[in-house]
Amino acid sequence: MLMSIARSFYGSTTALIPSRDELPLMLNRRGLIGEAVEVGVQRGLFSELILDTWNGRRLTSVDPWLEADDYVDVANVSQASQDANYEETIARLAKYGTRSRIWRMTSEEASHAVDDDQLDFVYLDARHDFESVKSDLALWYPRVRPGGIIAGHDYLDGHIPAGVFGVKSAVDEFFGRRNLPVASTFQDSPWDSWVVRKPRTTGGQGRLAWSLAIVVRAIMIRARRLRAGVRQRKVGS
Repeated sequence: MLMSIARSFYGSTTALIPSRDELPLMLNRRGLIGEAVEVGVQRGLFSELILDTWNGRRLTSVDPWLEADDYVDVANVSQASQDANYEETIARLAKYGTRSRIWRMTSEEASHAVDDDQLDFVYLDARHDFESVKSDLALWYPRVRPGGIIAGHDYLDGHIPAGVFGVKSAVDEFFGRRNLPVASTFQDSPWDSWVVRKPRTTGGQGRLAWSLAIVVRAIMIRARRLRAGVRQRKVGS
């Protein structure tokens, strides 16, 4: 029931998206069904989920699949593994035909092949250090059309076993300067996604819808924690 309530907000606010798996449904609800880009693809699993659920015309999956000597991240695997991930992505997405396009290039190279205001949706999941995220935001935000959505994975900071992360700081700084609210998922912890709607020249997210969504979000988080507590007690009994 709570999920149905959450989905009823998808057309009016970004403040209540429980999981990144729900992003394609939110795009459908908003009529954002033109062109989209995912930057940072690895094995193509999230690209597959998007294409399975989203009603859009075409998703471009961007990744250089290139080992980097100067980057600390669990995803920075050997070149042999990078090549294998690329081949796996091609095989995984082949079933979508022309709805899927794969570009083996860097984020910067790909951004220069896209016009400003061309995209309905961009999802950033490439390098997670502060400077790289800051660069990707500057490259891709102009490519999103007014009313479109830009989002990304791993909304956190810190030196953790998975690598060095500065995503949250970079995102908060970039959109803070533009006075734009940043929403985040809350069922993917600690790997939550951030979500921002690019404003139109007129209008914006309704304050009432945002406020109501925050209340429902709090209820859903509380319910999730209670369910988790019940499961733990059952296991321990």
